Amino acid sequence: MNKKTLPLLLLAVLFTIAYTSCKKADEVPAVKESDSYFPLEIGKYVIYNVDSTIWDDSNCVKITRRFQMMYTVADTFTDGKGRASRRIDIRVRKKAEEAWNIQSVIYVTNTSQELEIAHSGQNFIKMIYPVEENRTWKGNAYIDTRDKDYAFYNDWTYRYVNVDQDFNNGLVNYNHTATVLQIDEKQNDPETQPRDNAVRTFSKEVFSKGVGMVYREYYRWTYDANSPSNLDINNIDTRCLKGDGVIMRAVDHN
Repeated sequence: MNKKTLPLLLLAVLFTIAYTSCKKADEVPAVKESDSYFPLEIGKYVIYNVDSTIWDDSNCVKITRRFQMMYTVADTFTDGKGRASRRIDIRVRKKAEEAWNIQSVIYVTNTSQELEIAHSGQNFIKMIYPVEENRTWKGNAYIDTRDKDYAFYNDWTYRYVNVDQDFNNGLVNYNHTATVLQIDEKQNDPETQPRDNAVRTFSKEVFSKGVGMVYREYYRWTYDANSPSNLDINNIDTRCLKGDGVIMRAVDHN
């Protein structure tokens, strides 16, 4: 072989290797934004520490129960509209050393325009895409709020805040999150207006890229100024509320 051609051949080999490497890297598909905030691969799971609260106005008590929940993407199916969807199994246990018990299921459909979650017969639009600061949408648009049991869901305006920010849920810090503020409404304050009826509704969820939902906070209570509990002179320093709430903090995932 001509010694003069050897450097040229080496350059050609090096160029080929470099080109092939770049080509392979370019061929790796990027994760779409619409898939990143709520991954739906079969077997994906997230474990939550849960604080569940009930306000009982008849007994004038606040009851909080603590347990764990695990959301697992379990199966695929085609929904009634012909769309590819996922079933997520929800399991619960009281303590980390106990076995999981199946509690319920939710159904998730990601259309690349919106993330729909069906739970207890109601469909919620949890996210829309693209994710942008202050972008709003009617997340409960598929719920029949003419039904008095679901009337309080009427006209909620979901809004993105703190997009692509770090978020600490009180137990774990997560990166690249987006917070969905669903509602934050208050009518009167029982502490300062004990003779007026009052309502408080708050709901938000936080999603982290590559993980899913990492935090949920929801509570809704009502205060009836004319209920026997709130007219009882023995409860004069206590405001007896009626409602429920939950806080979920993601503590583990795959």
